[in-house]
Amino acid sequence: MSHLANLQAEFQAYLMDDVKGAGFIKSVIDDKKVGAKKRLGIYFDAYRLRIIEALATAYPQLKALLGDVLFNKVAREYIDAYPSTYLNLRWYGSQMRGHLQETLAQHPIAAEMANFEWTLSLAFDAEDVPELSLQDLATIPPESWVDLSFEFQPAIKIIQTSWNTIAVWQALEAEETPPKPKQESIYQSWLIWRKNFNSQFRLITEMEVTALNMAVMGATFGEICASLEVEMDEEQAMVTAAQYLASWLENGLVCKVSLIKFAS
Repeated sequence: MSHLANLQAEFQAYLMDDVKGAGFIKSVIDDKKVGAKKRLGIYFDAYRLRIIEALATAYPQLKALLGDVLFNKVAREYIDAYPSTYLNLRWYGSQMRGHLQETLAQHPIAAEMANFEWTLSLAFDAEDVPELSLQDLATIPPESWVDLSFEFQPAIKIIQTSWNTIAVWQALEAEETPPKPKQESIYQSWLIWRKNFNSQFRLITEMEVTALNMAVMGATFGEICASLEVEMDEEQAMVTAAQYLASWLENGLVCKVSLIKFAS
């Protein structure tokens, strides 16, 4: 390794950990105006401030929920626990949920808020794919629908919350006073996707979660209907599955359909 490359590596080590990289200070010219330690401290803090800024961009309402002081503390602890290995800071905050589950276990809504905001951003950045509409299925004979399978946009995610996280997020997003954090009586599931270049979300029933997961895994419309018959009669199951499918198409979730041919 060249002398320059060695200095760069030592400087990086100092920025990541000023204790372990303390030896680098010997390579910096000292003077009476601004000592080497103070000058290096400026770079050390600037590195963290830039990352904290990136984390605040990724988690704006988490920051609003925690407040500037606590968010800054959490972010600095996160930087120490998860040294950046990313060329693009956009992806650096991916471990925030787990970090908050450990460091703010007494405030579980914080980890849920982080998970929600990160999932919204993943939906926004997901690959663009075509959107099918209900009219696109009009040419398929009704009797063939049972053999239809579907492909979905990659932006789709389903998350669960046990607190009033979404209500708090919505109030903070609108710059309104949020409700007090409250644990719900049951878990709630939320469907997240992208429509018209914006991340979308809605509450989704557990029955629809099962149906959607089946569809994403390649189940046919007929198989989805059959699974619903555990909860209702055959006719109602068909109607419910059709309503789910219409909603998925209306929201732009479906990008492709295939007619599965079964061997007789």
